[in-house]
Amino acid sequence: MAIEWKEEMSVGEENIDNQHKKLIDQINKLIDALNSNQELSAVRDIVRFLEDYVNEHFSYEEEYMEKINFSGLEKHKKVHANFVKFMLEFKEEVGKLNPSSGSLSIDLKALGEKAKKFLGDWLINHILGDDQEYAKKLS
Repeated sequence: MAIEWKEEMSVGEENIDNQHKKLIDQINKLIDALNSNQELSAVRDIVRFLEDYVNEHFSYEEEYMEKINFSGLEKHKKVHANFVKFMLEFKEEVGKLNPSSGSLSIDLKALGEKAKKFLGDWLINHILGDDQEYAKKLS
């Protein structure tokens, strides 16, 4: 089941909302690639893109929070750092996959579950929880 953008996820800043939508789209693409046994190179490309985009998004969001003098910025940065750490670990796991392994499809499905659970669920909970804290400052 794909992760869907819902209007209550909006933080009231168009660029951040669009970045969140793109992150959701890419995570769905990754989960789909992992669950459908796509070529490992395609999975790795999506993971690399996600890693770069997550860093770009978090930088933008943190600069925005600084601009609006959000008091929870330091706490928010730590939450972002934990996600980046997970992303790096996930990228390493994907890098260790062996295309000639007889268990590749099992390994890909396990990573698909992990991507859904941590990347997808975390992002949704983060947007609906942590990110709404600075969104309140705008209303």
